[in-house]
Amino acid sequence: MIFSKFHQLQKVPYLTLLPNEVLAEICENLSPVDLYSLASTSKKLRNFLWSTSTITQQIWRNSRRLYFPQYKSQPLKDMSEQKYIYLAALAKKCQFCDEKDPRKLKRYWEFQVYSCEGCIQKRIVSHKSLLKKHKISEDVLSTCLSFGEQGYFVPDVLTAQIEYSKTIDKFSWVTHKQLDVIQQKCRIISILLDEFHADSILGHQ
Repeated sequence: MIFSKFHQLQKVPYLTLLPNEVLAEICENLSPVDLYSLASTSKKLRNFLWSTSTITQQIWRNSRRLYFPQYKSQPLKDMSEQKYIYLAALAKKCQFCDEKDPRKLKRYWEFQVYSCEGCIQKRIVSHKSLLKKHKISEDVLSTCLSFGEQGYFVPDVLTAQIEYSKTIDKFSWVTHKQLDVIQQKCRIISILLDEFHADSILGHQ
């Protein structure tokens, strides 16, 4: 029923003329896959469904809870509901090389990417190398998430380094970012527990 409803929506020319509140009511029962597809049909719908506004985030949150109830945890800090459900359930290929074999792919929640091991290894650098070779300070690294002992995601480190260099009150900035890291780790653990619980249920079916 929802599937046919979505295809009917694609054919309605006046859909883009409706106010956002009405659009929200129409979209509230669609799956995340349908929401992604609908967003590609027009600029108006794309802007609406890709927004980080409260009303749009609620649409995606309700869709996630309805169609992927195993993901009960909140998204990571500063992560939109759109990106959360894409990374959690919809991504089908490495975002760097288009590898599609699920046996070679992994969600790296620490870096918010879905990647094969080969591509992720090209983009992470060890703690020791960042300190000694690249001259990144310990303060900066303490504000970034790492993938265990393997290292840090280079784009994250570069972003942190730029922010750190522009900050006047570096102590307050570092302290705030360190608290963010703790919060992110807690949310990642919660998401991983959701995934573990879902896998356990599938394993017993």
